[in-house]
Amino acid sequence: MGLKIQRIIFAILTILTFIIIFIFSNQNGYKSKSTSKNFTRKVIEILQIDKNLSESQKEKLIEDSQYIVRKTAHFTIYTIASLNIMIFINTYNIKFKNKILIAFIIAVIYAITDEIHQIFTGTRTPKVLDVLIDSAGVLYGIGIFLIFNMIIRKITKKNEKIGNN
Repeated sequence: MGLKIQRIIFAILTILTFIIIFIFSNQNGYKSKSTSKNFTRKVIEILQIDKNLSESQKEKLIEDSQYIVRKTAHFTIYTIASLNIMIFINTYNIKFKNKILIAFIIAVIYAITDEIHQIFTGTRTPKVLDVLIDSAGVLYGIGIFLIFNMIIRKITKKNEKIGNN
């Protein structure tokens, strides 16, 4: 895939990821809790964790699990965002350390502005913990990128050696 096409694709994916984050953050507190409750319910049903539980036990499990699901969602979406940003930035001829720094700064600034945005959505409040979780997701995504980048470089070097023989 050419660098320009890759750049366009990952710019679009980054923007789409940020739009998805914005849409979820734009929900008021009641809608947000309802969305995560329904998602949690589906996950519990799919995993069949609730097989031998009464209805009240199922509801308690769902309520107790929501917090973890919500925080995992924060971590995951920012992992995806940072992967998209890293791949996008990697299409530019910039020092590798700076690529990492730029990706981290962009994603964390978005996480901060996302929490500030929640002030205006009604019944939601910004949380420093969410920014920290988002930032951990960003670092995780960058780490995934670095690992795959290292593997691809090793494979490329190995193939070049084989081709030169």
